[in-house]
Amino acid sequence: MIFARGPEIGPSAAGFDTNIREQIKKRLTFEQRRRIIRAWVELRATFAPGRIRARNLPKLPNRRKWRTDLSNALLWSCQGGTLAYQYRDIPMLKQPFEVALYMRLIWETKPGTIIEIGTHPGGAAVWMSDLLETFGIDGQIVSIDLQPPAPAYHPRNVSFMRGDAHDLAPTLPRELLAQFRRPWLIIEDAEHHYKSTLAVMRFFDPLLQAGEYLVIEDADILLTGQDRDRDGGPARSIAEFLRDRGDSYEIDARYCDQFGYNVTGNLNGYLRRK
Repeated sequence: MIFARGPEIGPSAAGFDTNIREQIKKRLTFEQRRRIIRAWVELRATFAPGRIRARNLPKLPNRRKWRTDLSNALLWSCQGGTLAYQYRDIPMLKQPFEVALYMRLIWETKPGTIIEIGTHPGGAAVWMSDLLETFGIDGQIVSIDLQPPAPAYHPRNVSFMRGDAHDLAPTLPRELLAQFRRPWLIIEDAEHHYKSTLAVMRFFDPLLQAGEYLVIEDADILLTGQDRDRDGGPARSIAEFLRDRGDSYEIDARYCDQFGYNVTGNLNGYLRRK
């Protein structure tokens, strides 16, 4: 089939289009133009949640970005599957990528103590205890939550403690921390609110030693838009923390990018103390 060739778009046509835009602009007040721009930004944020808000966060080290090779559809799908997944009949709440990444991290660092902030039903703590045993690591799990669970299966090296992510000092006094074997692995997986996440990071910052890890979970909610009711969520906490303490930490791309750029629920969240 042969199609008739359409008219060429040359300088005159382009100029005509520009003139129309300029005429429209002249007919709009400054406030009307500002409203149109604001509506356009909000529309883009609806179809690409987080992309606009990410621009307002402090820059990350080494030009790291708040993006992932995962599509938004896959992020939502993984989240749904994660919420339904169980380990030993206990809800575990770990994305499939984190299952693989934590196995690698625990094997490579061989933590003497894993401190988990945010326990939920306790499946993750039980799973990590089994990992320690499988790997032959003599370590313990300390899991802290406002409402500590009592799972049917409770390994001897797991301690469930009551505590508040906003203020961990009463739960973890210095004399107790001094008894925890090194190295430490800190996992922040509480309510994913900006304030509580940053409070956890600042609490452990002066306590961590070189080579120890601080893992901040679920910064991917920036890209699904779920950070809106959490004041920016973990992504904002990470960005502001590294703005102030970036000289002492690195985002470990070996974990963040194991399966592709930020193919993890913990975007830019595997932080290694230098």
